[in-house]
Amino acid sequence: MTPEQIIAAVALLTSEPDPAFDTLRGGGFDTRYPVTVEACPETTSPLDIEGHTLICGTVSVPEDYDLPDGRRVPLEFAVGRAQTTQPFPDAIVYLHGGPAGGSLASIATMTDVILGGHRAHRDVVSFDQRAAMLSSTTVRCHEAMAENIVGIVRKSAGKPEIEGEELSDETLLAPCIEELKASDADLSAYNTANNARDVQAVMSALGYPEYNIFGISYGSRLALEVLRTAPEGVRAVIIDGVAPPTVRLYDDLFGPHADALEAMFDQCAADEGCAAAYPDLREKTKALGDILTETPVPAARGKPEISASLFYTLVSQRTAHSALWARELTAYLPRIIHELSEGDATTLDWYLDTFLEPKLKQPADLLDGGAERLSDDERALALAALATAQSMQAQTRTVAAALQQLKHDLVTGVTAVSVAEAFDQRVTEAGRDLTRERLFAAVRDYARMLAGPRSREALAEWVGSHFVGPDREALLSLVAAMSEDDVRRTFDLGETEITGFESAVEGVMGLYIYACQEDFPYNSPEGFEQRLADFPYSLVTTEVMQTEIRSMYETCALFDPAPREGFHEPVHSDVPVLVAGGTNDSQTSWKWSPLAAETLGNSRVVIFPNAGHGASLYSDCGMDMNVKFILDPGAELDTACVEALTPRFVLPDTPLP
Repeated sequence: MTPEQIIAAVALLTSEPDPAFDTLRGGGFDTRYPVTVEACPETTSPLDIEGHTLICGTVSVPEDYDLPDGRRVPLEFAVGRAQTTQPFPDAIVYLHGGPAGGSLASIATMTDVILGGHRAHRDVVSFDQRAAMLSSTTVRCHEAMAENIVGIVRKSAGKPEIEGEELSDETLLAPCIEELKASDADLSAYNTANNARDVQAVMSALGYPEYNIFGISYGSRLALEVLRTAPEGVRAVIIDGVAPPTVRLYDDLFGPHADALEAMFDQCAADEGCAAAYPDLREKTKALGDILTETPVPAARGKPEISASLFYTLVSQRTAHSALWARELTAYLPRIIHELSEGDATTLDWYLDTFLEPKLKQPADLLDGGAERLSDDERALALAALATAQSMQAQTRTVAAALQQLKHDLVTGVTAVSVAEAFDQRVTEAGRDLTRERLFAAVRDYARMLAGPRSREALAEWVGSHFVGPDREALLSLVAAMSEDDVRRTFDLGETEITGFESAVEGVMGLYIYACQEDFPYNSPEGFEQRLADFPYSLVTTEVMQTEIRSMYETCALFDPAPREGFHEPVHSDVPVLVAGGTNDSQTSWKWSPLAAETLGNSRVVIFPNAGHGASLYSDCGMDMNVKFILDPGAELDTACVEALTPRFVLPDTPLP
């Protein structure tokens, strides 16, 4: 953040809302899909100011597009305005993965990272798809959640289970599914085809008759379905971490892991030094799973025991672009695999210390190998500049925190502890005096109350049912003193507390709603077992992974399949499409990218070496290429930078820094 940006942000925070968003505040651009503007989740960039550079809310769409006057689904959205006074009129919309993974849990990731480069030229948009996170209100199993809330909270907090409060498919998922079946929701309407119609509806409601798409993972499958089901208005598409509908995704969950390993073997074989040093890398890797299962490297060396499961968990982090991303691991993997085959963890331990437990670097550590050419005076200047830069980074974090707190206080309007906050604090204190059984009952009924009508009477009834004596009198007095705003704030506080715990469950349920209804019986337990029997890498197929996949099939058997004719057929389109994949991707195989492109007549495929899921986001090369493609989908792409991403493998005699 520059000083100018900080000053501008503070000025906007204290100014009147920008009239540019007035149409959205008035209900949107398409009366078929009304817009309601709401406060954004507190996950925005520090420099984004609601009502000026960013706006959030819901777009109301039909649950069933064939029944436009029937039940509605509110889809939570966020729009970030372009960072120019002369933006292109066609926005770009980000379609998140999952299914039902959501994107608004981190709006800043969407506006500043995933679509950050595009924002210099055009508005950026994202929304939580139907049944996903903030847009899951129409398919929430309130009773099953409330009944299991104690177990959910304890699991979310990493606390051990309590007898009688254990979470399992039988206690949570099965009742949840039955509750959803008995609800007003038409579960069969929660599918990718309707998601595709939702994309078109949201963009029309927000005022973008022409738009671009960037979809990752399930978002790539959804983008393809938009091209099939609702292509009108789509100018250009980027799909990354591609999951084409033709792939038996759940039967082949282990397949992308093998393809990622095979890509590394091919990269090593193409590298003269690596090929000579590790000629049997493929065979060593095949055998390593059994070796680490039968004789794991002991923890006596001062590090955790290295089992097959622990080691491959680290390897699979190459595919997750997050704080856990295993940076640079591919370059060391051949050496690590050969050493572990002999029970030697030297290089792996060094990697864990260097990359996964990084220590604060001093300015001298930041000078590269060319520093030896510097004179003493030049070196002193370089070190001073680096020290100043580190100080500026720390100051930037402090300013960001201050801006976020200011934004929070202005949005909530809280200048002192309100009656709602006082009630919340008093409930916490009173809960300490309850027995465990009474506390658990109060928490369950609290969750049920939050799902019902918001009223003073509901609060009073809950207090009267679970508290006695002075605690009850104090809480009822606070309820009686509440204004209508206090009542609303009390429910808001409660929902914020509960939602954080329930979101993980809702994410799982959202995935099942899609996967179990539209991907089965196209996928099947028999298909998974057949592919498992032919899978060559025991390092990947741990018992834990096998159990999780088999459990998913068992849960899916509780749903009524709702397959749609033609859904698993290839998508044909002449819309310009950039198709990206990453050789480290073990969630969606890089081989699936060219497969999807076979029927896309105006597509280009780019495979990024040493990049994981959402491969184009791992490098400036990929992100710049995305921006150039959307700027001019017909222009030739310069892919020269891709070759430089190929890993340079570390040989056995290379000293570790």
